[in-house]
Amino acid sequence: MEEKMNSGPVTSSRKKITIVDTDVHHCYRTKSELFPYLSKFHAERFEEFGFGGIEMDPHSSSGGYHGTRVDFEAQENGELFGSNGDALSCGKRLLDAYGIDVGILTGGPAQLASALADVDYGSAICRAFNDYSMEHWIAKDSRLRLNLAINSQDPLGAATEIDRLGSHPSVCGIMLSCGAPRPFGQRFYHPIYEACARNGLAVTMHFGSEGLGINPPPSSAGWPSYYIEMRMLRPQFYAVHLSSFIFEGVFEKFPALKVGMVESGFAWVPPLMWKMDLDWKGLRRLTPWVKRLPSEYLIDHVRFGTQPLDEPADPEAMKQIINWIDGSRTLMFASDFPHWDADDPTMTLSDQPEALRRRIFAENAIETYNLLLPAISQAA
Repeated sequence: MEEKMNSGPVTSSRKKITIVDTDVHHCYRTKSELFPYLSKFHAERFEEFGFGGIEMDPHSSSGGYHGTRVDFEAQENGELFGSNGDALSCGKRLLDAYGIDVGILTGGPAQLASALADVDYGSAICRAFNDYSMEHWIAKDSRLRLNLAINSQDPLGAATEIDRLGSHPSVCGIMLSCGAPRPFGQRFYHPIYEACARNGLAVTMHFGSEGLGINPPPSSAGWPSYYIEMRMLRPQFYAVHLSSFIFEGVFEKFPALKVGMVESGFAWVPPLMWKMDLDWKGLRRLTPWVKRLPSEYLIDHVRFGTQPLDEPADPEAMKQIINWIDGSRTLMFASDFPHWDADDPTMTLSDQPEALRRRIFAENAIETYNLLLPAISQAA
């Protein structure tokens, strides 16, 4: 059973295993912290206009910047919240408290920057946030790794940014927001994947900015009324891009590319996988470059974060879902810290076999993100 991070870590008699957390949100506390990393022109623009109002998503649970803020003191001070706003707090409240060996940072403004019509401005914000993250997060705790913020609507600029920082040993991937004007398998994005391939980086996808800025509405029927409805829509965000990656032939062109989908859950994956295989068998002449079953590409190239964990009433059903998607290869632990529904690693999938838990809690992430962690690997 899953346990939320509401009352502190739950003690367990199980043997300690290595844990890589693939979804740790981080951010700056106030806009001024990005000013030193922006040109004077962009700093003044960011101070006055920010993201031009699109950060006020009425369907986030707090009505504020990308997702839930749980530090109410920070909110009262007008601060943007991400792991209490600094690496020290993240280290204490998450890594130390829950025995997590490595935390992969997934926060930042990439979701909003990629929704801006002005791609130069969006790319400048991403570049500034990456420099800020390197100095104020990565340099402060050796257990942290970074997904670079990139502007997905500026593929050439994104590739330049990936080449600028992609060789750093603490950079393990890039961030793509599910909110986008076109599915991510289309050739428009290929310069980004070419840069990832050059630098040995994974692609990390996270929902965000659907319906904001230049992006289309979050559903085919437009906007839902309530935040809980928006949560129900999330699987379709990932499903659209997943299908596009496979049927546009991205994994044929970039055979080493890995895609991690975090804060996606995974209970929605089996029926999509079955439908892709069935339809491909009848329509394969329309996409002759897709040379294998879609499910085979999925299992070889795509990984899913465990959070939010959709738990059936019957524990045996969870085991079946994991088996259907070959979870020993496709699942990675994700806490979604510090959000209100963050998962406690000591309780997540705690009834699963030890060998499977080792794959989910460390080994799959190490392989997906090319993490060079000899000390941790030996501890596992």
